[in-house]
Amino acid sequence: MKFKAAIFDMGDIFFDATVWRRGLTEHLQAAGVEIDYPNLCLRWEAKLVAVYLGQRPYWEAFEEYMFDLGLEDAGVGDAIAYARKCAKEIEKRQLFDGVAETLAALHAAGVKLAVLSDTESSEPRVRARLAELEIEQYFDAVLTSIDIGHVKPTAEAFQRALDAVGMTKDEACFIAHDDDELSGAQAFGITAVAYNYIPGVPADHYLEHFSELASLVLGV
Repeated sequence: MKFKAAIFDMGDIFFDATVWRRGLTEHLQAAGVEIDYPNLCLRWEAKLVAVYLGQRPYWEAFEEYMFDLGLEDAGVGDAIAYARKCAKEIEKRQLFDGVAETLAALHAAGVKLAVLSDTESSEPRVRARLAELEIEQYFDAVLTSIDIGHVKPTAEAFQRALDAVGMTKDEACFIAHDDDELSGAQAFGITAVAYNYIPGVPADHYLEHFSELASLVLGV
């Protein structure tokens, strides 16, 4: 076995949540905002840190972000309405192909599995979402930023995840898609695995299909 533990980001790893931000990018471009998808994600993630730590409401941060981009009152209202509609669509999430089978195989092999999620939701709610996807039973630990008081890619967040599964950084890998989270994992010293990623992100390994993770982790 190459790794004894696998730590996962959640959105965009188990299911595709990029639809929300990609659609929002197109909506804003149509409204005359000069922004591309990577830049939208980077600037929005900066706003979300306070949300993920429970310091401000999600939609309050979103409204401020829209004003920061130069939208007027009517444009901000339209953007919020569009974003809320898209958020409801994402709730109808569907697993990427191979996720359930791969997690089951890793769990059966004795690999410790953990979710490390930046979200305004606490562990019980995240576990409920995983249960809806019928994969909650495979996870030994679920950690959220709102509960641990740290967001990725801080060293504290990664260390809390390792502590939760009783492993060292050399024994685990971290699976994500964002540039900052993957580069943060590398800086921390944990193996970074990119999936559903934007071209050019830094990582030690790249997955084109989720099922490839089993061979990587088990070393077969």
